[in-house]
Order: sequence, then structure tokens, then C-alpha cells
Amino acid sequence: MLRACARTPFLLLILAAACLAGRQAVDAAETIELSNPLWSIEVTPATLAVKATPQGKTPIELSAAQRGLGPAGNVAHSAEEATWEFGGKDGSVKMQLAGDALSVCFQSAPGEEVTWPVVGHDRAILAYLLPLDEGSYVPADDATWLSCLAKDSPMSTTEGLSMPFWGLDCNGYTLTYLLTNPFRNQLSFYSHEDSIAVRLTHGFSRRQPDEYGVVIKLGARSPVEPARQYRRWLLEQGQLITLQDKIQRLPAVGKLLGAAHIYLWGDGVSVKMMEQLSAAGLDRLWLGLDSWQGGFRQPQAIRKGKDLGYLVATYDSYDSIHHPQEPDTWETAQFDLRLYETGGVIGRDGQPKRGFQGKGYRLSPIAARPYVEARVARLMKELPEPFNSWFIDCDAYGDLEEDYSPLHPASQEEDMRARLERMAWIRDTYGLVIGSERGAAYAAPVIHFAHGMLTPVFGWGDPDLQKNKASPYYLGGWWPPEGPQIMLRQVPVKPEYRTRYFDPRFRIPLYEMVFHDSLIATHHWQSASLKFRDEAATTELTELLYGLPPLYHLNLEEFARHQDRIRAHYRFFSPVHRELALLPMTDFAWLTPDRLVQRTTFGDRVEMVANFRARDFAYQGLTVPARSILARWREAGLVRTFTPPAS
Repeated sequence: MLRACARTPFLLLILAAACLAGRQAVDAAETIELSNPLWSIEVTPATLAVKATPQGKTPIELSAAQRGLGPAGNVAHSAEEATWEFGGKDGSVKMQLAGDALSVCFQSAPGEEVTWPVVGHDRAILAYLLPLDEGSYVPADDATWLSCLAKDSPMSTTEGLSMPFWGLDCNGYTLTYLLTNPFRNQLSFYSHEDSIAVRLTHGFSRRQPDEYGVVIKLGARSPVEPARQYRRWLLEQGQLITLQDKIQRLPAVGKLLGAAHIYLWGDGVSVKMMEQLSAAGLDRLWLGLDSWQGGFRQPQAIRKGKDLGYLVATYDSYDSIHHPQEPDTWETAQFDLRLYETGGVIGRDGQPKRGFQGKGYRLSPIAARPYVEARVARLMKELPEPFNSWFIDCDAYGDLEEDYSPLHPASQEEDMRARLERMAWIRDTYGLVIGSERGAAYAAPVIHFAHGMLTPVFGWGDPDLQKNKASPYYLGGWWPPEGPQIMLRQVPVKPEYRTRYFDPRFRIPLYEMVFHDSLIATHHWQSASLKFRDEAATTELTELLYGLPPLYHLNLEEFARHQDRIRAHYRFFSPVHRELALLPMTDFAWLTPDRLVQRTTFGDRVEMVANFRARDFAYQGLTVPARSILARWREAGLVRTFTPPAS
């Protein structure tokens, strides 16, 4: 967890601080000024309003004034620190300015809430830099984005955000808000004078000592500056584990370098499929099965894939539990009656929380742990040819629970820890290359790959995507099992989702700026590389620009249909990725005012320039063709270009 608050009781801090030379007691309604050579901060304790003026820059409101907060007392400050009480002495605040960082820490009674900051009541904000999955550039006055964000509010900062921060693009500089406690936070977007505003509310834990804080960092103007700040913080805390470290611990992780990701269906789980993939020149692959049953039915295919050097994984999940006699069930949700009756997560209202699609219950990871070990041990023993990779659904998604069950009570932190520990146990006990859904920041030290960060699943509840078979946007059903249309059917993107998920003008690689050299991320399996046919070429360019693998769904028929496109992409992607995967992404920039020509750099060695325009772009004596990408190795002078087929 990011640290900005000390565990020392805050009232003692306030009493001790008041004795220090240079501190002054002031009226709560007055404005306090903190300052250093980089910027000055104006604080109004009675309203929690905070305003900043960076040296030589436009002032900005870091948090708007709030009303009805109750009295603020024992206010004291020095040149770079302020402390006070709020809410009738139940809460306390400390603000400290040090260099380019303003640290803000709140403490309060168990079960209480505090809302801070409230951002966006200030026209100085040009755009939000949000870690919505991979990352989004959100103009503050964009009505489409306002509608999208308001519809998704409130959002948990472990589920709604992939990493615990956000940024503001201001007039000539960037502000980064780093959350010192990512748990029990609700982020709400709303309209303020036709612009996007946001407020964060933290609920203090009822189970354990809790604190909430934000570190606001002043930085250079860049769409990826918040990611730089967060990565720097992780490195300082020793919380960033690189892929190189993971490969040293488990050499099989190296097989992910240059590997495309493929889920196999029906006759795709066969020796014939393995032979065709190899004959096509696809020498590094991660292959996923939707069930471990494929390993029992086709062990020779698993063996063949492993012999070819592929990673072959089963899907697994421990997020939902169904009654043993539930007729409409799935195998990963089946355990036994005792666990069904005692293992469900209990909400604050005393009722069990429903599982995925409203079926059964959400399963406590603490209660599930013995069953995890028993299932994986049984499968690894009984499978004629064991898998060498494992995919655990949900554990890295971010929807952490506060469990009020007397049998297995847990805070969100404890829920997270139990999920990470079971994935680490599977990884370490059997030497398996392990991945999970999405890849929220807390899971990055444990997992090797993540599905769902580059393009997440979207459109839940939209009948045009989920139910209306006459809709051109209908994603398809789960039938036939050997080739479910929800995976294989190509459809256009419904226009209302294009801005949020596909338009390159609004996508920024925040996640890759932090974790590119730590784990391999790609799409969610319901948003695979070729799923949305009118955006397939844009998707390919984005994958290559960010240095990430494609994800496909294949059986023999689908491979025959898409083989040429897959092979062409792989020939460009795989050799580059074998080098880029171990390098940090060090920069991202727009090269044109319309933000449709973009450049990434990896280490100090390789740069990628993607041209999303319909016309050629001249770049440093080179030409990047329309709808193409250029890779250049700076020292060697090697240049390669790739143009995806038109969508």
C-alpha cells in the first residue's frame, strides 16, 4: 500500500505539533498557506478546500469547498504543515508539503466516511488522465465521456481503476493524485457547469485500524506523467517485480516473450491444430482451454503443444459457488454442500452476496482455500498430461469484498491477500505460468500475464449486445460449445462504445508505463483482437504500439479463415516483443495535434510510431504509411514497418 500517513494517533500528533516552534493556532474559517520554492498551497480547514499555485503557472483548485462538515478545531500550521480536527474530534487531518508532493492524511472513527478530494470545479483542468483499464485521456468538457463516466459511477478504486491514481492535464503541467489506501473508496463522476467533476468518498474500516490519504504530485505536462509518478513510487517501496525477476524464479515465464495468446475451441484442442499452428510459423504461443476437461479428452494435444514449446493452460475460477443440485451450473462453481452453506460472502446487511449472473453466492477466498489446493492437486495428479500454465478468473479483477461472515470475516485487504496467496500457491507448488482476469495493480507482483487490461469486456446489460439476435451488434450466444459465437462471431462496435474503448485519440498507455516490464497484458477473451471487425486494424496497431500480444479464439475452421492475417501480424510482432517485453515503456507522446500519430519508446533502444491517420506521415526522414506502424532500433538504425489489412 502507498504510504503517506503514520499510524501514530492523530490527536497526539496534533498536541505534539502544537508545541513546535513556528506553529500557529488559527481560526478554522481562515485560509492557511503552505509554500516552498515549487508551489504554494492555500487550505481552508472549515471546508477542506485546497488551492495550489505552481511557481509561474496557472492556479488550480486541488479540492473544492464542501459544506456541512461540522466544526474544525485545534487548527495549527507551520510553513509546510497543517493539522486540525473535524467532525467533533472524531476525525483529524494532516497536510504536509514537501518538494513536489502535497501529502494529505485523514483518520476517523470506524464506519465513518470522508469525501475528499472534490475535483473539477475549476476551468484550469483540460483533461483527466484516468487508469480506466489500460488508460484514458478524457477532455474535461467532453459530453460523451461525461455520460459514460456518470453511468459507471460510483466506482470502486480497486475495480473501476486499474491502478490507484488519476491525473489532471492542466495548463502547462500535470497533477497526479496517488491514493495511499486503495480500499473502501468510491469514485463518483458528475457534471459541474457542463464539465466533468469527480469526488472520492472513503469509508473507514469497521474491522481494523484504517487511514486514508492522497499524495498530490506536481509534474511536467505529459499524458503519462501520472504513471511515471506511480511507477517511481512502487520502485521506492520495493513493490515492482520485473518479468526478468519472474523468469529467474520460473524460467518457463520466458515462453511468454513473443507469444500470441489463443483460446482453443472444439477441434482446436487437437494434435492437428498444434501441427497447423507450428507449420504456420507460430513458434511461441499461450494456449488456453475453457475447461480442464479438454486435458482429459485430448491429452495427446496437450503433450504435442508442450513439445512444441507452447504454454498450455486451463481456465479455473473460485469466485462463485453453486448448490450441488443446481441444474444451470458450471464446473468451476461446484464444490460441496457444506461449502455452499457456509462459504458465501456475507454483506453488511447480513445477507449472502449473489455470484456471477446472480447465481449462487460469491465465495469467500478464505473459506475456499482448502478446496483450491484439493482441486488443483487432484487435477495435476490425474491429468494424463498436466498443464504448464493456469488461468484464474476474477482474482486480479479488483472487485474485492468486505465479508461480514462470522465464519470467515475479511476486510478488502484480507480478501485481496487471500486471492493473491492462492494464485502464488498454485504458481509455486507446481511451477505454473499463472495469469488472471484484468490484472489490477495489486496483483502485478504475483501474476505473469493478464487478460482484460488492453480491451475489457463491455456492454453488460445492453440488449443490443447481449440479447437482441436481430441487432448487428449482437455478440452471439454460448452455442455451439465447439465454437461459441460469443467468442468467434465478428461484429461491428456499437457507436456508443467506440470513444471509450477504441478511439486512439482517447487511449493512453498508463498501465504499460507502469507494468510493461513486469507482466504481459492483453485483451479480455470477450473482446479479442478480431472480435470487432471494424476496429480490428486499429486494435492491431494499438497492440504493437503498446508492445502487447494479440488474443484470438480458434478452432480449425477459424484458423483457416484468419490464418493469413494472424501469420502476418505474428511475423512482425513476435521478434519485436521478445525484446520489448523485458524493457520498460519509457515514454508516450502524440506527434500530431489530432493525437492520431503516436510514439512509444522502450528503454533507450526501441521506438514505435503508429499512424492511425488515413494518410502517410513523415517522421525524422522516414515515412510511416497510413494506418501503419514503424519500429526503429535507435542504435542499430534498423527500421521495420507493418500495415494491418483494412478492417
